[in-house]
Amino acid sequence: MYAIKERQAWINRIPVKTFERETTDANTAVRVEVGTTGYRGGNARQHGGRTYLGLECLTGDFCFLPITNEKKKVVGIEIATCGDAGLNAISKALDFARATISDQCRNVND
Repeated sequence: MYAIKERQAWINRIPVKTFERETTDANTAVRVEVGTTGYRGGNARQHGGRTYLGLECLTGDFCFLPITNEKKKVVGIEIATCGDAGLNAISKALDFARATISDQCRNVND
C-alpha cells in the first residue's frame, strides 16, 4: 500500500483539500497532488468549483514544458517520458488523480 498525505491548496482565495502520493516503477518516481472543491454550480471563476493538479518528477526521465499561445500566454502543459517505468509511473499518477477528483465530487454531492 502507498501513503497518501492530505494537504491544502489555495485557488483564488478558495481552499481546496488535496491528496498527495508518490507513484513509482523501477527507477522512476512521480509525486502527484490533486484535489477539488467539487461542482459549485457555475462555470465562471466567481461561482464554479476549483481543481488542482500537480505532478513532480522525483526520479526518472521526464520532460515538463509549458504550452503557449501566439501571445506567449501559458495555456497548457506537455509531459513526455521515456521508458516503460516512466509510462507506468505517469499512468498510475493520472489514475490516482482521476479517482481522487471523482471521489471528491461524489462526496460533495452525497
